[in-house]
Amino acid sequence: MMDFICFSLNNWEERKARKQQFMLALSLREDVSKVLYVEPPLNFFRLLLLPFLELRTLANRKRWLRALKFRIENLADSQKLFIFTPVFFIPFSFRVQSIYNLNCYFSYLIVKLKIRKLDFKNIVLWLYHPFDYCLLRWFKEKKVSCFDWAEDWAAYFEEFHSKKRRKVHSLEEKIIKGADIIFVVSKFLLERAKKINSNSYQILDGTTPEIFANFDGKIPDDMRSIRHPILGFSGTVFHRLDIDLIRELSLYLPDCSIVLVGNVLLRKRELEKINRDNIFLLGAKEYKQLPAYLMNFDACLVPYIISTFTSPPTKIYDYLATGKPIIATSSPELEGFGNLIRLAKTKEQFIASVRDSLCEDDPNLRSLRIKKAYENSWLKRTDELIGIIKTVRPGT
Repeated sequence: MMDFICFSLNNWEERKARKQQFMLALSLREDVSKVLYVEPPLNFFRLLLLPFLELRTLANRKRWLRALKFRIENLADSQKLFIFTPVFFIPFSFRVQSIYNLNCYFSYLIVKLKIRKLDFKNIVLWLYHPFDYCLLRWFKEKKVSCFDWAEDWAAYFEEFHSKKRRKVHSLEEKIIKGADIIFVVSKFLLERAKKINSNSYQILDGTTPEIFANFDGKIPDDMRSIRHPILGFSGTVFHRLDIDLIRELSLYLPDCSIVLVGNVLLRKRELEKINRDNIFLLGAKEYKQLPAYLMNFDACLVPYIISTFTSPPTKIYDYLATGKPIIATSSPELEGFGNLIRLAKTKEQFIASVRDSLCEDDPNLRSLRIKKAYENSWLKRTDELIGIIKTVRPGT
């Protein structure tokens, strides 16, 4: 039996991404005893200086209550899954690495006390943030350590200046070298990781196909007045999206509605480009809500800027679970899906592919997409990673 402790980059209540999905799926396995999900730290000085901003949502208020009580909670959806929210009391953690390390060490001491009470044994330490490399040295209780390299963080944190990005890159190399096993999401990252740590493996994202298969047919309130055909996107609406392509699509297909479901992080100038009557920004939704939106799409879109498209997006397997047509900007990572996904290298090809997809009437293709989704469930992914852990560290 294994116990997992995951230091994550995402709050638990947010849209369930790779971090949350892995830990939830692991907690459902018979060979896993307990899973502790450690949320990203809250900043105590933000609470003092900006209390209304920090406590504006119910989720944030729950998070702060849990954090200030130094409490580990058992999540209702699994008796084996626990959550802990640390607090950083010393300011400027993300500006000065030594201050971050000091705050992180206090969090580690609290977690250490908590897992002792919960009788964690045979611990797999699971990390995401390169800043957390120091935990590899401190966490003597671990049986094996894993770094899930889900992003090229030096490139992802685009708000960082060049010196800070170089520091992040250096920390990435440290954590890759220091961890026992490296999991990556793309071939691009796998090539880089292999040069530093031979125990590096590509584990793709997945889906929970059952929630799409059990869709009850309801239309969300904020989609009721949107006319079909609906061209839908699910995911963060940010710099990776080709805003010009979305605008062109809305111009050339004025009878179609373009629906973007996800947290909006665009600048005002970019938002103005897609301020059109047939483009709808519906905001972020919980993962359990996604079937109600995706199953009401007529076609699923991945309109990414090609240069930023280095790994199969998480949404691909959710899209496949719907059985709907999928149109994506071209990427080597998606070529292996064959005719299940229509790939386009130019705006003209993308728009033409969308038009063709709206005429698609092939039940066999729909079935093949759904079958592919079941072959790539999050539970299947945990089979892969547990197998790798047991191979690299026999007896775990």
